[in-house]
Amino acid sequence: MKIFVFKTDIKSNLEVSILARALRDLRGIVRWSVDMQDVDRVLKIVTLEDSRESDFVSFVRSHGIFCESLPD
Repeated sequence: MKIFVFKTDIKSNLEVSILARALRDLRGIVRWSVDMQDVDRVLKIVTLEDSRESDFVSFVRSHGIFCESLPD
């Protein structure tokens, strides 16, 4: 398993819902979450497949949400 952690600019539950629908279409995701209480609106994605961090950043950004990797 691989865990990716990102800073986002998600502001509402509507944006979380949009992201949820989009992430459903990606293969290999075990689970994901958005911490709306964190100032960085942290998005955590757990995946089984050998995914690339940059692919998730591009994917989330393509849905109008700012996303950047957080350091380990």
